[in-house]
Amino acid sequence: MRADDKPSPGDDKAEYPTKQPPPRWLELTAEAFLADCRFEAFRGSGPGGQKRNKTSNCIRLTHEPSGLHVIAGESRSQAENKSRAIRRIKLKLATDMRHPIDPRRFELPDWFAAVVMLGRIAVSHHNVHYARTAELVLDLLESRQGSIGDVAKLLGVTTSSVATFLQDEPQLWTAANKIRRTAGRVILTTRK
Repeated sequence: MRADDKPSPGDDKAEYPTKQPPPRWLELTAEAFLADCRFEAFRGSGPGGQKRNKTSNCIRLTHEPSGLHVIAGESRSQAENKSRAIRRIKLKLATDMRHPIDPRRFELPDWFAAVVMLGRIAVSHHNVHYARTAELVLDLLESRQGSIGDVAKLLGVTTSSVATFLQDEPQLWTAANKIRRTAGRVILTTRK
């Protein structure tokens, strides 16, 4: 074969690039995760009076390896805005980065027992495992071509528990519907 020839699909020496999944950043310790982040404080615009115009209480957090960033500025407290920004970047990583899972070899992670109660996912956005739970549910949803029932079986929880978990967070709901749309399934609608 000449140097300018492209390998054919049947060629044993054919090398095709494979897309590597992103690292599991949410599995890192809090210190290691924050070491990959850059915080910037700035003055926010909008209502808030004199304090808002004098202090740099808004936070822009950038996760440098992924390039994702979020902003938090609802509170007059910089510490509270930093805490919100950390929760938001973790949720953004959970919704935007997919990790392939082979359902035939899937085993529940040890930490998952801490977020299940009576066969239901019981975790709030303040829980340290919230973003990891979101990432796991969405990764499984993608591996099962958007089937919430299949995800529930793999997790050992009820189907309604998975649907409620996704519906309670707009970003998760949107990510789940994107996965379902890609898989050719009907998008989920909210229950009222």
